[in-house]
Formats: sequence, structure tokens, C-alpha cells
Amino acid sequence: MSIRARQVLLFMLCCAFVAQTWLVYADSEGDDYLLSSVALEGQAVWRKNNCQSCHQLYGFGGFLGPDLTNSIDNLSPERLSAILTEGLGQMPAFELDPDDQHRIGVFLRELDQTGISQPKLGDVVTPTELLSQVLALEEGSAPGLLRGAELVQSQGCIGCHLPNEQSLHRAMDLTAMTTTLSRERVQTVLLDGIEGTAMPRLSMSAEDSQAVWDCLVWMNEHGEELRARFRGMATSEDFDLLQLPWFEYR
Repeated sequence: MSIRARQVLLFMLCCAFVAQTWLVYADSEGDDYLLSSVALEGQAVWRKNNCQSCHQLYGFGGFLGPDLTNSIDNLSPERLSAILTEGLGQMPAFELDPDDQHRIGVFLRELDQTGISQPKLGDVVTPTELLSQVLALEEGSAPGLLRGAELVQSQGCIGCHLPNEQSLHRAMDLTAMTTTLSRERVQTVLLDGIEGTAMPRLSMSAEDSQAVWDCLVWMNEHGEELRARFRGMATSEDFDLLQLPWFEYR
């Protein structure tokens, strides 16, 4: 290659670098979005507790935990509070008062509105939405069953327990749980969690744990139908969502 050709190539590479740098950092859409004062306080709590060492926001941060940019829709305030104060799996417990827990929640909720962090392959239905659809109970169902279905969804059980055998955590199939575990064992786990595993302490009351048990019994009775519906909704002609790591596509 001649000296002239090398100079032209070097010039083109420099231009490409400058263009790429401008495209990456000239994000005019993000400049107009301002967090509320409460969300900024939540951001301060996030930084003070070094959450970014394990979690990412828009892909930046640690990789021990999932990206939390679009996580808040899958967490009820009660579930968020339990995770922050009791820990979860490798995540330690933090001594956050209710006000700081609220600030973190507001921060994540407003952050969720700024855009989508993880790319989605096609028209993806989230696992939470899938579970909501397979647990669509008819009006007139027993109040305990309706309450149990609400708890199974609000507590984020779908994060580990899928209604099939595809769980990344090797967690038990929701539709087969009552054939393996006794009601007393389920109630104990819902109250105290399982030490050394990703199953957190939910401190669930006896009434609520009974409602969850009723829901699990119903899921067992309709297991074949639910699994078939889940497979049908989670599969497209291009790819099978059951094979994707859920925590990367929430």
C-alpha cells in the first residue's frame, strides 16, 4: 500500500471515529428529561449505597445483578421494600428507612420512563405479562384464589418460577409445586424463605400463604392447560422466548 493510500485510510478512520463519538454522546432526546427532586434524592441513595457496583442502568455498572433501568413494573412497593431490607440471593440487606425506600422506588419509576435499556427481539411479551394472562381467573372465583393469584404476580414469583421446567434458577414448576411440597412447607418458605438460596424471606401472613397455596392447587389442577398456553404465548415463528434469559429482557 502506498503512502498516499495509507494517509487516506488513516483520514477515513479518524473521520469514522469522530462521527461515532458524536453519535454516542450527542443524545438530544435525553437532554430534555429531568428527574423530580424526589427521584434525584433516590439517585443519591442509589449512589451512596454503591448499587451500581452490581447493577446496571442503561447497561453501565456491574454485572453481578440485572440491569434495573426497566425493572420497576415487575416489583410491587412491598416486594421492593422486602428486597432492599432483607436482601435477595447474593444481594445484601440494606438498612434503608421507609423514606429512602420510597425515594429509590421513585427514582427507578422515573428512570423507567426515559426509555428501554435492553433491546427486545420482536414483539416480546414479558414473563410478568405471560403469567398474568395464564392466571386470568374468571369473575366469581373464590376470593382466596383471586388473592393468591394477585400475590403470585405481585411478589415476582415468575422471576424464578416459570409454569414449566425452563427456569434459569432450577426453581420448581409453579404448576407442579403442590404435588411435591406440603402446604406446611410452602407456608414456611413463604414466611422465612430458604437460607442460602435465591428464595427470599417474604414474611407472608398465614392468611396470604393459604391464598397462595389455593392458587398453586388451582394451577396444579389446570397444569397441562396452563403450560400449553404459556408455550403458545411465549413462542413466535422466529424464536422461542422460553430459551432467553428473562433477566436480560425485562
